[in-house]
Amino acid sequence: MDCWQREIARSRTEAEVLRNAGDFMALWSPRELAPVTRGWRPVKIENAEDLERVKRWVVDDAPVGDTTPLRELGDYLWYASARIRQIRTD
Repeated sequence: MDCWQREIARSRTEAEVLRNAGDFMALWSPRELAPVTRGWRPVKIENAEDLERVKRWVVDDAPVGDTTPLRELGDYLWYASARIRQIRTD
């Protein structure tokens, strides 16, 4: 995941962050994302609101238990969200 976070850090625009986050999400299988999607929620990230919504699902709504991969995903989404906030304030 370090290379993905480096891509976020290098992003100069909100669009770049969102593109990278969308690419990262595409690597996750439906089975891995099932606790987040609950079988019906879309996890596409096309704008900052999508990013915040999916981040909330991963961080707040994920089931308790062995969720190590989801924690990694949550960490990534937090990082992407923070980068967007940083870009907006620069």
